[in-house]
Amino acid sequence: MQEFAITNDKTKRPVALRTKTLADLLESFIAALYIDKDLEYVHTFMNVCFFPRLKEFILNQDWNDPKSQLQQCCLTLRTEGKEPDIPLYKTLQTVGPSHARTYTVAVYFKGERIGCGKGPSIQQAEMCAAMDALEKYNFPQMAHQKRFIERKYRQELKEMRWEREHQERDLDESEDMRK
Repeated sequence: MQEFAITNDKTKRPVALRTKTLADLLESFIAALYIDKDLEYVHTFMNVCFFPRLKEFILNQDWNDPKSQLQQCCLTLRTEGKEPDIPLYKTLQTVGPSHARTYTVAVYFKGERIGCGKGPSIQQAEMCAAMDALEKYNFPQMAHQKRFIERKYRQELKEMRWEREHQERDLDESEDMRK
């Protein structure tokens, strides 16, 4: 779908689109399919392209980056009737020349420093800080979700992972044969 997107790039070379742009493009396609055809076509498209992958997507939580996970965990700890506390990120240090900087970022929750991370950009340092907080700090809700998913879907997850590994191996072998 990305190859059919019209962009402002004047060089006419393929451009990697942001996730948000790809999501908007997909949403537009589904809306156009509904308007041009009808709901039955949309349902068929969803059954073929999305629903088979949806369960694995949700169970593995691949979509959930560390900052989003940390935010969800912090929101589950909110006090009834009060505004929820959210994690706050603070840049502690910037070192190196402008073309090769390293940023150090700390993440705070309810005034307490819960994680720290470094990276070549502030965004990557924040991701590392969130990952550090998730590993160090005890978030009972996240641990409960993982245990529940593992217990309930243990066999399915094992089969999905086995299938994915075999597909990747087969793909690697076919690429090696082409070379």
